[in-house]
Amino acid sequence: VTLGPLLGDLDLPEGAAAPAYLARLAASAPSIVNAPDYARQIVDLARRRAIMRVARGALDAAASPAIGGPTQAIAAEAIDGLNEIVAAGGERRRRPLSESAGDLLAHAEKIRAGTMVSQAATTGFRDLDTATGGYEAGALWIVAARPGVGKTIFQVTSSLKVARAGARSLRETGEGFSALAYSLEVPERQVCARYLSDLCYIPRAPIEYGRIARGEFSDDEAGRLAAAQKTLSRLPLTLDASSKLTLAEIGAGVRAEKAAMARAGSRLAVVFVDYLKFIRASDRYKGQRHYEVGEISAGLKQLAKDEGLCIVLLAQLNRALESREDKRPNLSDLRESGDLEADADVVVFLHREAHRILKSPEFRSGSAEAHARYALVEREAELIVGKNRAGPERTVKLWCLPSCSTMADAARGAG
Repeated sequence: VTLGPLLGDLDLPEGAAAPAYLARLAASAPSIVNAPDYARQIVDLARRRAIMRVARGALDAAASPAIGGPTQAIAAEAIDGLNEIVAAGGERRRRPLSESAGDLLAHAEKIRAGTMVSQAATTGFRDLDTATGGYEAGALWIVAARPGVGKTIFQVTSSLKVARAGARSLRETGEGFSALAYSLEVPERQVCARYLSDLCYIPRAPIEYGRIARGEFSDDEAGRLAAAQKTLSRLPLTLDASSKLTLAEIGAGVRAEKAAMARAGSRLAVVFVDYLKFIRASDRYKGQRHYEVGEISAGLKQLAKDEGLCIVLLAQLNRALESREDKRPNLSDLRESGDLEADADVVVFLHREAHRILKSPEFRSGSAEAHARYALVEREAELIVGKNRAGPERTVKLWCLPSCSTMADAARGAG
């Protein structure tokens, strides 16, 4: 009706008159009911073209005649491009708040009734679970300490406890969960020795991880180590001992492990990263470490949220702590960027008074008082919860034996 008078005597396909031609167009037009489906097809085709562009770029870069180029950079750039496509196509969660609240209450009631267990994975430490609720899906944890205090000990013990709890849950309920540990600093053999030493610990007969790495153990201890290795083979725990990785490479590894665990009937619940310094940032803020750290923490937080798991990032505290009279760390001691505090759901500081005394001039000079103080706190450690979106800030006391890379809620006996 609108276009007919405007077309007039124009030459139309097949010599059709304007009214007949317009009528045929209207009859063949798709229904607006199908418009959303057509829109989804258009978006899907656009994403496919984007994937093709990334793939062609990677192919061209890999086929470049330049020899000795940074192949990791080529792969990382391709992963970054694919990750952007994945993020752009992510599921939108827009819905009425009342519906979200209703789902939350229904879930909480099932937990209260005992028909459902909490989806948060245990940290492995009873009082820390009470304070924080455990490793909640979507959360970013920062576990920070000065060098040598015990960040790697925490990762080893906590990841083992997560895996053991996940294996037990699978046996008892048919729903298991797993852990993935990135050891970017400690070499694979050394970190494996730590895991074995922790698993083998018994009071008065420990097998220090240093002796394991050097092959200095008896036949009886060799049997215990073999049993520990067999236990590890049954635990849903994966180790990645790569050196420096980019955020994109970590994201790709997490998604691959999550898919592998899903095929095995388990869910990836916690990812440990030891530690921040060895994550390579993109070139966007090259040379500006403050912004690089912010990019890393924001990226890990987004990864945790998108993949529905908890990421535990180990970090180092700044040197200013050493010059203070009070050596107990706080949020201002986080190194390099305030974004760590802002992005984290939980910030935990690891403190060992024994380590501080051991490094003191008084202890080194042979002071009897310093040696006596050291003997009193030698096996003690504290987890200071400096930020906690899920609850109160508090300090959790632990028992720790650094030589066996192990921690526990309470002393398991003299070592």
